[in-house]
Amino acid sequence: MTRLPDIDVTLRTVERIASTPTAPYHEQRVMRVIAAELDSLGVASDIDAYGQIHAHVQRGRAARPMALLAHTDHPAFDVVRASGNEGRARVLGGFYERLLRREFRVLVCDDTDAPPFAAVLDDYVQAVDLPNNSLGTCRIRADRPLRVGQWAVLDLPGFDARGDELHLRAADDLALVAVVLLTLRALKDDPRPHDVHAVFTRAEETGLYGARLVAEDGLLPREAVVVSLEASRALATAQPGSGPVVRPGDVYNTFSNEGERYLRVARERLADARIPTQRALLTGGTCESSAFVRMGWTTTAMALPNVNYHNMTDEHDRFVPEVVRLSDLRAAVALLTEGATAAGEDADESWWPDVRTVGADMRALMRKPQ
Repeated sequence: MTRLPDIDVTLRTVERIASTPTAPYHEQRVMRVIAAELDSLGVASDIDAYGQIHAHVQRGRAARPMALLAHTDHPAFDVVRASGNEGRARVLGGFYERLLRREFRVLVCDDTDAPPFAAVLDDYVQAVDLPNNSLGTCRIRADRPLRVGQWAVLDLPGFDARGDELHLRAADDLALVAVVLLTLRALKDDPRPHDVHAVFTRAEETGLYGARLVAEDGLLPREAVVVSLEASRALATAQPGSGPVVRPGDVYNTFSNEGERYLRVARERLADARIPTQRALLTGGTCESSAFVRMGWTTTAMALPNVNYHNMTDEHDRFVPEVVRLSDLRAAVALLTEGATAAGEDADESWWPDVRTVGADMRALMRKPQ
């Protein structure tokens, strides 16, 4: 059953999602695109009290449900003061401070679908705001009037496919939003038992707030295995082009072995189909599984190796697109599809011997004479 999603369908889905501007607390535009994608798939969905979309697909009687989480925001800026064509914009999310100290271009948006317009940010002033994960503010100047409540994203291509490389303004985490949608598409036609919830969360970049609210309010079945999906910083131990990365923990927390078991089964199945995957501790940041494991949920995580994480690189003094591999993204869909069906049958890895009981012969061999 293991197969990769169609390339053209994959590219069209990623383009529709990743081209949409988004920012912490201003995810409405991308939420509308997600809702339209789910509607076209015929997947039932609803919206929680915090503006987050929940979707669900099920086939047969699954032994255990799985919940896929992908966040819909990316580091950006919001206009906190405006007078005519000039104002101040607050940084939202993790950027290198050195890149904020030079002039750079942005696109100004609002929460409607009105076309963005160009502006310039400069005159960075440090003013640390921990609740919003903000280092400070910048002057913003545009060729038209600004108003408080508008927000801005980096003026970078939303989607640019270059062979196997996808250059995106917000691979973190819109590439994984696309992965979730493609996984739901694959599962709709999969006859094996599965029970998969998907949550498209908000305000991850400023404090995992959307995921924390889902965990605190119990908005998922408590027995579900929660899988956080990220485009995480590429490391020497997690190379782009070598497959999606099963992630046993992040910079702060270790996740659940029991939850990871289903992704390990999926890795076996993909290995049989010669689809590469990786497993590595990714310490480039904190992901939404941390919000769940700290509250006692069974969690695991998966990531795509992300080059130029948060649009930054030590090699350049300017913001650049994030880069993930199309091959890794397609393999991620296959991995999650197999993981969901492995949870549906409560599967164990085939290579792991039965360690629950030591046989009588080995007991006799190991018994020390008295």
